[in-house]
Amino acid sequence: MSDNNNKIDEQEQQQVALDDDDEENFIDLDHAVEVEEGNGDVPMDEDDGDDDENANENGEGEGDVETNEGKKADVVEDMSIQTISSHMPSSVFTVATYLNKESNTLSIISGGGDDKAFLHKIANDNVLTTMALNHEHTDSVSSIATNESLVTSDLKKTPKYVAVGAYDGTVVLYNPDTGEKIQVLDGPTDVEFIAFHPKGGSVLLAGSISDATVWMYHLPTSKCLQVFVGHESSGDGGGVTSGSFTPDGKFALTIGMDGTMRLWAPRTGMCRHVFKFHNSDGGGMQDQHDARGLTCLAVDGGSDGQLAIAGGEDGSAHVVHLQGKKVVATLRHFDITQGVGSGMAVDDEEEEVMMTSVEAVGFASKDVNSNWVATGGSDGRLKIWDLTFDGGQCRQVCEVKDEQTGGVTRLKWHPNMPVIIASYSDAAVRLWDARNGSLIKTLTGGNSGEDNQINDISVEFFNTENGGGGSAVIVTANDDGNTKVYNVDIGAVIAQNQQM
Repeated sequence: MSDNNNKIDEQEQQQVALDDDDEENFIDLDHAVEVEEGNGDVPMDEDDGDDDENANENGEGEGDVETNEGKKADVVEDMSIQTISSHMPSSVFTVATYLNKESNTLSIISGGGDDKAFLHKIANDNVLTTMALNHEHTDSVSSIATNESLVTSDLKKTPKYVAVGAYDGTVVLYNPDTGEKIQVLDGPTDVEFIAFHPKGGSVLLAGSISDATVWMYHLPTSKCLQVFVGHESSGDGGGVTSGSFTPDGKFALTIGMDGTMRLWAPRTGMCRHVFKFHNSDGGGMQDQHDARGLTCLAVDGGSDGQLAIAGGEDGSAHVVHLQGKKVVATLRHFDITQGVGSGMAVDDEEEEVMMTSVEAVGFASKDVNSNWVATGGSDGRLKIWDLTFDGGQCRQVCEVKDEQTGGVTRLKWHPNMPVIIASYSDAAVRLWDARNGSLIKTLTGGNSGEDNQINDISVEFFNTENGGGGSAVIVTANDDGNTKVYNVDIGAVIAQNQQM
């Protein structure tokens, strides 16, 4: 993709930022202050078994507890190293993490149904401090992102940001080290997703599921550069569901409940291509008027980084080549199951087809295998696909046999090993070996059940530079109002799994 007319002119934007930055809009890191513990939040005492790597893999336990909605939830072993309860009794919807390598402090930013966002810090001694981010939202905090991995050494041109989006239509920028509010950006009717530009992280996308628009901002100047309009909205939440910049930064990419993936030129705001996907029930029945919304998006697949994948409500995932502007594979994730409940009538006796939505997708890194991609469904299955074969071929199905696990909600590949970390609607996190589909580890956080699903995860990998497994800190956003933190020695659990 080399159309220079459609690039974001970074030099021009940097000049604009310099011209407008007589008074800096960010906090100088030289004046960063230590965050004091406050707001009544205190670290939760760790359970005796929190750090026990030899704990029961399935996290079995006894009894039940009341969830924040008054429903019963099974009590299982709490294998987390921290439990953060700032949002209780409201659900936690979104979480992002940021590692300050200078202080070796992990920052966790969480947002939830209480219309609040919090900045939590865990120091090297595992001591937790928490502060409330001070913007008063009027609706749920729906999305959080950081640009720490994207900034350059010149923090005046590419400042560090935490961006917090909410259903009240605001995007708020904070300093990730101090939690100080930098700017409030007015945006669409609501904010369903936010994503930073890969070149310096000074440009931000924010998309709306209500009005189906996507806004693009230049953050150092607080200017809206474009509003992308083209996705169709039904008026009842049928707009844009996810978006990203392409890895080279030349285009913006969005998906929506209208069943389309759209490629945008950031400089002109024009839609360069529309990928249209038709709904299918897997048995040949298609109707372009049926619900066929796209739910999740991933980019940077294939050896050239030009593959993107979108998962859909109809149980399919569609792989496209962006530069070639063609669909290269439609992956049928779901298997039709018969049962009673919501679904599609398929015969005169009105037997119901239980449809499975694809809720999570992700490409393996080039260090693992550039032709592998994973799909996670509401059926609880995680499938590994090989795109080397024409149309894609399922090489492994990862599922817990004879056990109700709930659906997959998020997935994350290890950067250099064939390992996938997946979160589920039963409040568990499971690690899978993509080579053979085996379950490596199950992490439980005390309460399980479909009333305590994990809505979001963020993963920080450590000590993977030499090709080893290293370790992973996994942070989950749970429906019961807790943010859970797990620490996993990836190499150790793989070795233990191979010995079994």
